[in-house]
Amino acid sequence: MSEKLRFEEMPRVAPVATRRKVLEAAAELLDGPGYPCATIEAIAAKAGVAKTTIYRWWPSKAAVLLDLFDTISDKTILDPESGTVVTDLKIYLNALRELMTGTVAGKAVAGMTAEAHANPQMKEEIWAHFSQFRKAAVREIIDRALTTGEIRNDIERGQIDDLVTGIFWYRLLTIHKPMSKEECDAHVDAVLSGLAP
Repeated sequence: MSEKLRFEEMPRVAPVATRRKVLEAAAELLDGPGYPCATIEAIAAKAGVAKTTIYRWWPSKAAVLLDLFDTISDKTILDPESGTVVTDLKIYLNALRELMTGTVAGKAVAGMTAEAHANPQMKEEIWAHFSQFRKAAVREIIDRALTTGEIRNDIERGQIDDLVTGIFWYRLLTIHKPMSKEECDAHVDAVLSGLAP
């Protein structure tokens, strides 16, 4: 493979100032008039950039909103490394709860999930992104617990991920009844009681 081809296949990143303006504009629209108004046209107008500028760096509205989600989640979802898997998972799940119910990231996800039912391209884009997000966000905690023997190692890794977070996403995005802090903590206790070695 040529150097030129490798370079062209590298992800393109928007200039810092442009990215900041676009993501701030998207956040303001989500927090104000709401998801239906967070169109590429409205984001461009609020950011003071041309639509073509947005499309140069983000191929779709979903790409802009997923970038915003990642920017916020990177500051919210951190590996606690508390020393025990039960504490780590409670901190993680409650940080996820705060991200999804207390920031515009949650509004972005709720809006995209609803729109994706009628938009196959968006559905594929956000499904791929969130599948990776779910795995990456909890991977370090689970791997550490498997290494230390805090949880059973005879269960498929993907099943453990689903046990930890599946009910959270179901409550949030399907029945629209987010879990409380107490419910998150109780859920972790229940899951780990079944995963104990």
